[in-house]
Amino acid sequence: MIALAVGACAPAYAATDGSADDAAAASLPPAPDAAEITVTARHQVERAQDVPIALSVVSGSALEKTGGYTIADLTQRVPSLTAFNSNPRNSSLGIRGIGVSSASDGLDSSVGVYVDNVYLGRPGMALQDLIDVDRVEVLRGPQGTLFGRNTSAGVVNVTTRGPSFDWGVTGEVSGGTYAYHQERLSVTGPIVSDLLAFRITGFDTHRNGTIDNDTTGKAGNGINRQGGRAQLLLTPSNKLKLRAIIDYSRESDTCCVSAIKTVLPPAISSGTKRTLATLAQMGWTPTASNDHVVWDAPQLMRTHQWGASLQADWDLGFAIATSVTNYRYWYFNPLQESDSTPFDILDRNVAITRDRQVSQEFRLASDSTRRFSWQIGAYYFHQQLLDHYILNQFGSDASAFFTRYLRTANPSAAAVSIAPGSQYLDDVDTSVDSLAAFGQANFKITPTLTLTGGVRYTHDKRSGVSDTSTVGTPYAATSIPFHYDVSVKGNNVSWLGSLSWKPTGTLLAYASASTGYKGAGLNLNSSTSSGTPLILKPEKVHSYEVGVKQQFFDQRVTLNIDGYWTQLSGLQANIYPINGGKSYLANVGNVRARGIEVEGQWRVADGLSLSANGAFNDTRYSRYRNAPCPVGGAAVCDLTGKRVYQSPKWVANAIADYRFDAGHGVTPYVIGRYAYRSSMFGTVDDGPYGRIPGYGLASFRVGATFANGRYDASAWVENAFDKTFYTNLNALAVVGAGTYGYGGQIGAPRTVGGTVRVTL
Repeated sequence: MIALAVGACAPAYAATDGSADDAAAASLPPAPDAAEITVTARHQVERAQDVPIALSVVSGSALEKTGGYTIADLTQRVPSLTAFNSNPRNSSLGIRGIGVSSASDGLDSSVGVYVDNVYLGRPGMALQDLIDVDRVEVLRGPQGTLFGRNTSAGVVNVTTRGPSFDWGVTGEVSGGTYAYHQERLSVTGPIVSDLLAFRITGFDTHRNGTIDNDTTGKAGNGINRQGGRAQLLLTPSNKLKLRAIIDYSRESDTCCVSAIKTVLPPAISSGTKRTLATLAQMGWTPTASNDHVVWDAPQLMRTHQWGASLQADWDLGFAIATSVTNYRYWYFNPLQESDSTPFDILDRNVAITRDRQVSQEFRLASDSTRRFSWQIGAYYFHQQLLDHYILNQFGSDASAFFTRYLRTANPSAAAVSIAPGSQYLDDVDTSVDSLAAFGQANFKITPTLTLTGGVRYTHDKRSGVSDTSTVGTPYAATSIPFHYDVSVKGNNVSWLGSLSWKPTGTLLAYASASTGYKGAGLNLNSSTSSGTPLILKPEKVHSYEVGVKQQFFDQRVTLNIDGYWTQLSGLQANIYPINGGKSYLANVGNVRARGIEVEGQWRVADGLSLSANGAFNDTRYSRYRNAPCPVGGAAVCDLTGKRVYQSPKWVANAIADYRFDAGHGVTPYVIGRYAYRSSMFGTVDDGPYGRIPGYGLASFRVGATFANGRYDASAWVENAFDKTFYTNLNALAVVGAGTYGYGGQIGAPRTVGGTVRVTL
């Protein structure tokens, strides 16, 4: 499903939703080829080739034509973007090796996700399907002077298609293996001509599980999502436009089942030896497998969310005033296996989460075509999270397991008695308030040389209360009581300086220096070890970047190259103890990231287009002397100079699109895609058992459009060569015992299907 010939940087024309950004976009001349991409990454309409920052754009039509519908799919289309998902609540995004480890209620996100100018306070909010999307812009590097929330690694900016005063209907049906089916429908048109228009979008996505569970008989890692979006566009005058959006989505995925990749040798540590011996006494010897698991508990990730926003754009003559008001609610209620065994030891470890957020942004922007142009704004954000943690729920096998585990060290140890259903609980109430004022200006020193400067002041306050309790007779060694009532405030000034040179319409060179900031965090949902602070220091980033954007041969070739050097102090991350204990937050040291990113497109001939992008990313700890050690090692290790985990060194993506005119309004096409990423560490300790092997995925689509594009039918295969690959990796352990292996979620196997789309 592509409206452009290449997937990674498809043309992204602004949707006609009546906003100021889109009204300006409508006045632009038609793009001569696929390289002419219109974006609003800096809250003004610009060609992507004219924006002096590292920026990738994927159009909604490119996602559709290649079958993509999630933010995770973007990682196979743009460089340096990494997605992590152990469950919807603990999902996160990273850019240039920074940010993927920051999933926690006590932290902000290093990568900000925005949908229609609204910041999503929890990464899990972005897991809803990307349906009826106009474009997705991925901005790499700290974004501290224009967007609502200050981010230390980058921004994913999603713009959906807006209402139109012309009638339009788009419907799509897909089906495939593993009982996959997806239905999409979008209808737009006028309610009152030239005054009020609407757009309604709905979707349903389902796929059965892809990894068998021998114990429950129910396959894991299935998908089940539904949702919709309704919009109104009001244009009472040619100077005032109002866009109202309300959306709802829900999911009940059997997500995030981890297969055993490696069983540890008993000799690696006494805890591992005793745990394996105890499991064997109970009748199970763990074995590595890529195609089945033996978890005894069901896995079900249930969420629903809804939101409402209102954007107003008012042309004041000397500037355009914009207001964006938003409210969002997100609810997460999972069923989640805890011990990763076939026994009923710990059958639940979950967090029932209710998240409410409100935000208000005001912006004032001058005419961007003047020699001196500027933007100023203010932003307010409030978020409250209520969590009810079942840190451990003990099952019918808990007494036998812990008794036998203790007796592997002391045969005369007393028997452990735990009533089935006993629970170790934690209730958390945390809130965040953020205020910011920002401004950015461009000054054309000469017609070809532009100086850009920006500054932002941020004030954050985060507070939280955390209280544990117990039900029944939980195992005392794993049910440590704690009661926290903490808060932290912080102020920050971020800045940007950039010099860009554009001697011709097809060449842009730039150099920039900028800072980023992520506010202080709180340890609220774990019993931290002695010496671990409850308050985390903020992340502070200094980034330096140079780049060239250029087009050749009558704009048939586009080649963008950028290089960056980023220094981050106080990286915030989740630490997962190797004994299966509850994760906790810590500042894990300083980071230096450096690399080169390349994006290219070549319109070889009429009907044949090629695109490719890639990144060399060297992200290492510049200082991390008190790191956790891999299983079997000492208590503390020095990881200074070692790679930051979840950061592949090499990433490459390529797409080839060939289509030809067969006459009578029929256009057959073939699309091939390939995505590669090198190996990386899946755990923060950089241990050898936690290394995720590199992998490459190939996908193909063959189809045709009919009636000059009104109808489209295609057959496709994803992961065509059935490559087995891990999307994450972590230690497998029973809480209160030791680590017995490493496992992770396996990506989808080869899937085959077809899609039919109608556009009227």
